[in-house]
Amino acid sequence: MLYKITKRITIVAAIFAIIISLLLIINFIQTKSIDPLNSRAISLLMQKLQESPGDTALKEEIRALDLLARKAYFTYQWQVRTGSILLFVFVLVFLSGLKYMSSLKSRLPDLSDAPAADETWENKLLSRRYIIFCGLGLFVLAFVLGILSESEMKNFGLEKTKTVTAGDFPTIEKIRENWPAFRGPEGNGISYHTGVPTEWDGKSGKNIAWKIPNPLPGFNSPILWADRLFLSGADKKTQVVYCFDAASGQALWQTALNDVPGTPAKKPKTSDDTGYAAPTMTTDGKRVFAIFATGDIACLDFAGKRVWAKNLGLPKNHYGHSSSLLLYRDVLLVQFDHSRGGRLIGLQANTGVQLYDTPRDVELSWASPIVVNSGSRAEVILTSNPFVMSYDPRTGKELWQVECMFGEVAPSPAYAGGMVYAVNENAILAAIKLGDKAALAWEYDDDLSEVASPVATEEFVIMASSYGSVTCLRGKSGEKYWVHEFDHGFYSSPILVGDNVYLMDMNGVMFIFKAAKEFEMVGKNELGEKAVTIPAFSNGRIYIRAEKHLFCIGSERGE
Repeated sequence: MLYKITKRITIVAAIFAIIISLLLIINFIQTKSIDPLNSRAISLLMQKLQESPGDTALKEEIRALDLLARKAYFTYQWQVRTGSILLFVFVLVFLSGLKYMSSLKSRLPDLSDAPAADETWENKLLSRRYIIFCGLGLFVLAFVLGILSESEMKNFGLEKTKTVTAGDFPTIEKIRENWPAFRGPEGNGISYHTGVPTEWDGKSGKNIAWKIPNPLPGFNSPILWADRLFLSGADKKTQVVYCFDAASGQALWQTALNDVPGTPAKKPKTSDDTGYAAPTMTTDGKRVFAIFATGDIACLDFAGKRVWAKNLGLPKNHYGHSSSLLLYRDVLLVQFDHSRGGRLIGLQANTGVQLYDTPRDVELSWASPIVVNSGSRAEVILTSNPFVMSYDPRTGKELWQVECMFGEVAPSPAYAGGMVYAVNENAILAAIKLGDKAALAWEYDDDLSEVASPVATEEFVIMASSYGSVTCLRGKSGEKYWVHEFDHGFYSSPILVGDNVYLMDMNGVMFIFKAAKEFEMVGKNELGEKAVTIPAFSNGRIYIRAEKHLFCIGSERGE
């Protein structure tokens, strides 16, 4: 009687253990392939809200769906945790039952004899230990995957985020009042602050408002919003975001980002002229966003507190990841091109929720995106080998592509007057006319840029090479206006400030010349140390991250 009761309990425990094991394995596969918080419905509503940012009813609908998604997220976590515990209990009951059934038999059957016709299944099972070991292997695998499922969900880095605040983004006018990204507003190399200095000297201190030592290494450029200046730095041991008072240079806070969920245990190899903190940060005036060569991406508030953080995967890049971040409204844009193929990733800025992850049939690229308004629509433009490509920044949908690039693409594109300009050394400078179907308007193949990005107006397009030549062409036709040879090459990109172009060579010498049909020098100013980053322009001042110091150029109080 006791044997039969034990037998039935053991059978039930085995059945439930197998069912739970299969469910945990299926859950793990789903967790690896699907972001449980990446609601397609919320993504679609967010896209609608970007078109109608004042729609209060739509905002409330998004908040309600977001709350449901988060409740489902925590319910899912509870199910995985409970399933793992139940699996452990049922396996323990199953093994205890087998052990007890075995003890009720005086001896195990002789394996050399053929089993009798009336031999019970449990005797057969007990005599074939490999069956037990295979079953135990399945249970152990399921239990481990159950634990990993919960860890994988935590890797989304979203458990402590606040409910989505939809439509939370600055106007284009406010963006242009600041310097929120690589190459300024919209990433296009245009400064809307025109009252900036044309004379200074770093060695003597002439017109230098302040100078402070650089923090951790980094080739990213400073970004500014109102009175805050932000930089990132990293080495093999740590990665940090810094905030300074723009008026005085005083350090306000620093936040280390060394415990991002999913970050690789071993840092990738990078070249000396790229390092671990090459991408420039971006900001929306309330939060700042940083990405590192590890693939770690994070959002901090203006007090330095982490809002969210996650890992996008380790970039396979022999120099190191350097594509800078950019915002379109409340979508954080990430150009993530590496040796395993390209991706354009759109993240919800205030939560990190992935809105889309668009695969790109391109090779490795170090360029950064720009956002343009072509008249009928907003477009995010990316350059790579072999395509210049356009996407809808709200959905990640490809709008057009033009095959015109070659080699290791580092310069970012420029835009003006309905034309996109993309360049790379050993390829061409390509002028692409936008429309329903973008097309190559003209090309130029001499004195091409290797690293520095071009800058353009409706009349001119200007590019600088790493060996010292600067070329000015007519934007509409590609007609060459002039080429000027400088003593040293350029990694920093030209920035248009009014009708002046500011361009800094690798020795930290800033040349100022006119955007005109003939070359006209306005000024030449020495920083006193090497520099390769992009200067930032804000409130009558220029901010430069040089090799050893961070400089603020301008009057002591600014304008």
